[in-house]
Amino acid sequence: MYYVIQRHHGNPKKHYIAYTVPKYISSTTSQNVIFEFRQDGAVKRKWAPKSDIVLLTDDRALFESILTKLENLKKNHLERIDEAEMQLNREISEMLSAMQSEFDNIKESN
Repeated sequence: MYYVIQRHHGNPKKHYIAYTVPKYISSTTSQNVIFEFRQDGAVKRKWAPKSDIVLLTDDRALFESILTKLENLKKNHLERIDEAEMQLNREISEMLSAMQSEFDNIKESN
């Protein structure tokens, strides 16, 4: 079994995916790695750019160690991001409330 950590594009909070595959195909002339696995009795292939592969190993302990480190790093940052998003939402709410109060004051004075 091979253990893979691959960069994930499009969602900055996810940033990587981790999975296992029984077989892969790679060559020095290709910019991709082909991962083979069985699904519903049929062999399926998934292509991934080599540049997106962070880790490809058959060492489960190494994989788990690195995955734990990445998860802890992600957790730490996501907690800070969530706090910042809550603070931003509070600031936006306060601004909207202040603007509405100012609008009301303008209407009352005219």
